[in-house]
Amino acid sequence: MSRDVSLPDSLRGDGPLVSVIVPTYDDSEYVGSALESIGAQTHDNVEIVVVDSSGVEWLHELAAEIEGLEYVFQEPRGLGAARNRGLDVATGEVIGFVDADDRWVPEKLERQFAALDDGADVVYSDVYLVEGDRTRRQSALPVRNPSTHHVDFLHEGGVPMPTVLARAACFDDERFDEDLPAVEDRHLWARLFARYTPARVAEPLAYYTRREESMSSDAETMYEAELSVIDDLCDRLPDLGPHRTALERKAQYKYGKRLLRAGDGRAARAPLRSAVAAGERDPRALALLALAYAPAGHARLLELLERLQERRHR
Repeated sequence: MSRDVSLPDSLRGDGPLVSVIVPTYDDSEYVGSALESIGAQTHDNVEIVVVDSSGVEWLHELAAEIEGLEYVFQEPRGLGAARNRGLDVATGEVIGFVDADDRWVPEKLERQFAALDDGADVVYSDVYLVEGDRTRRQSALPVRNPSTHHVDFLHEGGVPMPTVLARAACFDDERFDEDLPAVEDRHLWARLFARYTPARVAEPLAYYTRREESMSSDAETMYEAELSVIDDLCDRLPDLGPHRTALERKAQYKYGKRLLRAGDGRAARAPLRSAVAAGERDPRALALLALAYAPAGHARLLELLERLQERRHR
């Protein structure tokens, strides 16, 4: 997609200004749909900050034609650095994030502003998970106790990146860790939840794409980064100390799950066995361990299990 992107001549309108940070690197064929989904919001006062690390000429040209579309080139330094550069440029009162292959539903900002108006600082929602030609709903983490939500989040996850909307002031002292090769969003969300008031909108307001070649599919990189995040957060937040061992078990469980998703059941067995033997309480761990011993079809079996769990959750 290039000059066929359909955006209004101006993205500015009434209400609080929302800055939406869109990093792109070697994925410009997807970014047009992401931009259009932002331009189609029912809340019509937005600023799009595209941080391009590929030097895509048509994006630069498009920004010159659209009021409210800012183009920034940055040498490739990772997603954390690109998002931080976007935060430096953003001028809105509220910040959102969309990766090049994700997109928002038209009412996303309108629905989440209701939660901000009720006093929340960081709002997220359920999501539509897109895997190839299949799409399914994925529920986000409920907010049971705002004061311990950062702990629940680290244990359970469930905050999809393209659904997060936060007040700009939240990023005055907290940024993405540019030294992390992955899960830099998880690291930041945990810190924000420890300091600010969270809220969840229990409806899917974005489409999150899981691609085989994406960073989220690199199981070993993700596992090592998660262990680094646990170490850092336990040092920063003393109330996490008693949870360290359980969080390390959970990281091992998730490592095995990612290997299953990649179709490598044999490699998934060892981390899943270790997590279960160490006392991992998530009942899904035993189910995943059983899947790992299936003769074939691990990724498809995992998808079917997740669909069943989602239906039970709702």
